[in-house]
Formats: sequence, C-alpha cells, structure tokens
Amino acid sequence: MTTEKNSPTSLTEEEYLDHTEAYDGICLSCHSWTAGGVEPDAEEYTCDDCGADAVCGAEQAMLLGELEIVGDDNE
Repeated sequence: MTTEKNSPTSLTEEEYLDHTEAYDGICLSCHSWTAGGVEPDAEEYTCDDCGADAVCGAEQAMLLGELEIVGDDNE
C-alpha cells in the first residue's frame, strides 16, 4: 500500500513573508490558512475549518516541504 503525498501549497515569497510575520499557520489536511496565533515551529494544532489536528506554523510547513515559493506573475 502506497501513501499519496499532496502537492505542496504554492505561494509567492511576499505571501510567505506576510504569513510568517502574522504568525499564520496552514492546515496540511485542507490547506486553509489560520489568522495568527500559530508559533513558527507548531505542529498538530486543530484546524478551525476542517477540525483536523494538522495545522503547522508557516516555517514548519516550509521545512516539511508542504509549501512551495513560486515567482510573482507581476514581475
């Protein structure tokens, strides 16, 4: 049995910096962002949207390969 890994969530460098400065977290289950209050190295916080214990701090999600920085289309 193989486990299928979700594709990383894509965001621009500016969006990533905005999320880290606001202490946002991202749910690794439903990919929704929280609004602050998540430590950078947090793992397994409860998601307000889906209820899964899968919210990570933005920095931790980046280290886990769950976020991907992409180019800004406005450049």
